Amino acid sequence: MNQKLELLDLWSNPSERVIFLFKSIHKIYRNQMCEKSRQYGFTGPQIGLIHGLHKNPFSTLNELSDYLGLSKSTVSGIVDRLVGQGVIIREIPENNRRIVRLSLSPEFETNNVLKELMNKYFADILKEASEEDIEKIISGLEILYTLINKNDKHS
Repeated sequence: MNQKLELLDLWSNPSERVIFLFKSIHKIYRNQMCEKSRQYGFTGPQIGLIHGLHKNPFSTLNELSDYLGLSKSTVSGIVDRLVGQGVIIREIPENNRRIVRLSLSPEFETNNVLKELMNKYFADILKEASEEDIEKIISGLEILYTLINKNDKHS
C-alpha cells in the first residue's frame, strides 16, 4: 500500500514524473540494445565504449575511462579486444607521440549493425502507435529537448 501512495505522489509531481519516465525508458532501451548487441558478439561495456567513441571520436584511454566510469585498466582491456575485432583503431598523433587517440574504424562505421539495430528497435515499436501518437511523442520530445538545451546554455 505504501508503494501505491508513493506512485500517486510521483504522478502528482511533474518533474519527478518526467524523471521517472525518462529513466525507465532509458533503462528498457539500454537493456534491449545490450541484449541485441550480444547477438553480434559485443558486451555491454563494449557497446558503451563504442557509443563513447561514436560521440567523441579520437578520445584517449583516460577520456574514455572517465566517460564510462571504469578504471583505465578495464577500458584498456576492452579497447584491446575491440582493436582485435577491427572495431577500433589506435592512432599516435605526429605532434604528440606520447598519447594514443582511439576512434572507430572506417570499416566498422560503414558496416555498423548497431546503428541499424537501434533504428529497427524504434521502428518496430512505433509500428504499434497511431500517426497521432507518433506526432505527440515527437512533439513532446522536441519540447523537452528545447527546454533542456535552453537551460544548458544558461548554466
